[in-house]
Amino acid sequence: MRKWIGPLVVVLCILTQYALWFGQGGVLALMHRQRHIQALARANATLLKTDEQLAAEVKGLQDGRSAIEAQARSGLGMVKKGETFYEIVPGAPPATRTARVLRDQQLAARG
Repeated sequence: MRKWIGPLVVVLCILTQYALWFGQGGVLALMHRQRHIQALARANATLLKTDEQLAAEVKGLQDGRSAIEAQARSGLGMVKKGETFYEIVPGAPPATRTARVLRDQQLAARG
């Protein structure tokens, strides 16, 4: 009977260590959960920042007409009476366009 006590203790120690490191509540599972929690905390911080920005925008829109006007003017391109709207179109440099317009006007004047 004494022969079996030594190997039995060794087997029990191995099983205990296996459960400690690789089991469902083991060290490796704990490390994995901690990494997952850190990733969720980073994502949550980003979402909270976005939420704060949107809440500030909503508050601005609720507070006054000027915020609504600024939003409409920038987002929808609305122009007040008496204002001149200039649209910058990417493409040829402005000097080239100006020279082309002047040349076309000169040619039209000649006739």
